[in-house]
Amino acid sequence: MFKRIPLMLFAIVLLFSMAGCTPEAQPTAKNAESQASQVGITPEAYPVENQQLLPIISGKDISLQLDDTADRTTQQLQVGDVIAITLASNPSTGFAWFATSSNPEILGQLGEAQYQEAQYSSGETLLGAAGTETLYFEAKGAGVATLTLDYKRGWEKSLAPEKSISITVEVK
Repeated sequence: MFKRIPLMLFAIVLLFSMAGCTPEAQPTAKNAESQASQVGITPEAYPVENQQLLPIISGKDISLQLDDTADRTTQQLQVGDVIAITLASNPSTGFAWFATSSNPEILGQLGEAQYQEAQYSSGETLLGAAGTETLYFEAKGAGVATLTLDYKRGWEKSLAPEKSISITVEVK
C-alpha cells in the first residue's frame, strides 16, 4: 500500500503540470495572408482555401492546376510559369509523394509538398483520414522535362511505389 502512494502522487503532479499545456495554433488563411503580405504577395492572387497551403513563391500566380487525371499527359508552359499538382495522400500511413524531374534546369520543385488534412463538412479535422498533398513546380528554362511523382514510404527504397504519375512538360 505504501508503495502505491508515491506513484499516485507522481501521477497527480504529472496531470496538474500538463493541465496548462495546449497544442500549437494551426495555420489559417489569415496567418498565411499576413506572411504573404510581409514579402509583398497580394492575397487576391490566390484563392482563400489555398492560402494556408501555398508556399511563398515570389509572388507568382499558379499557371496550371493539375491532379491525378494528368497522368501520362503532356502539358505546355512558358518559362516562369508555376504548376501546382494536388494528389490524395495519407501521411499517417507513412506514405508521401516524392517528385523527380528528368531535368531540374527546365522544371524544378518549389519548396516542400504542402499537406491539407481531410475535414468534416463542419470544418473539424478527420484524424487519420486521407487528405491532399500539393506540390509546386516552376518552369525554369525552355525544353522538355518529365515529372515523375511516386507515392511511397521514403524508407522503403527497394519496393516499387504504391502509385506513380508521370507528366511530360514542354516549356517554351
